[in-house]
Amino acid sequence: MKLKYLLGLSIIFMLAACDKENTELETEAEPPLELLKDSVSYTVNGEKYTSSNVERASIYTTESNTKITSGVNFNYLIQGDKDSILFVRDFTIKAVNSFMFLSFIKVYSNAETTNTNENNGSYLNFPKNKTDMFSTGMYKYSTDFWRDNSISGIAIRMINTRGDFKSYGENDLSKPASITQTDQQNSKFEIISLQKRKSDYLLEAKFNLNVFDAKKQVQKIENGYLRFSILKVN
Repeated sequence: MKLKYLLGLSIIFMLAACDKENTELETEAEPPLELLKDSVSYTVNGEKYTSSNVERASIYTTESNTKITSGVNFNYLIQGDKDSILFVRDFTIKAVNSFMFLSFIKVYSNAETTNTNENNGSYLNFPKNKTDMFSTGMYKYSTDFWRDNSISGIAIRMINTRGDFKSYGENDLSKPASITQTDQQNSKFEIISLQKRKSDYLLEAKFNLNVFDAKKQVQKIENGYLRFSILKVN
């Protein structure tokens, strides 16, 4: 009877030790949110690229919903909406033999913006809600970026050993659009997580898309994953 009791205690202690080990392993596998670093990976035509080098580039506004109008003496003139702007945040991603520009793009009404600065930088018409353009969900690719400037979403430019490729096309409004939404029909960009940290936000996204050179030669970017810091307060 005493032997059975001791065996029972041994089994209980062993199970408890296993539970403790599993808990410790789970804790080790999930570093604290504040310690998570930038991480990017994607595949181009079967070749995988990785990077931990994501940098904030430019922030700017430009005209939205642009079109050709007749200027003075019928001169060529491009004009956009007067009651809205296109707001853009650019990031750069450096990998071996690959350099990527990632642009988050959104059309805002003037009423949704305010003239202010960020981290003691230049004054600009920033969105009043700065996290709005990074909300979780699916995003279109802005195929008319630097053209009509009417589509809110994402633009990607990739430069590698094969050339210069973009998710958007011809910017001359007097010529037919070279890249349209049909060219990105099976593409997707999904922000899967946006988490607040002490001095920034951590964004996670999954993506795949087609990018084209000037002759419309295509490269497929697949299995894309992004995790990086945004809206950092200096």
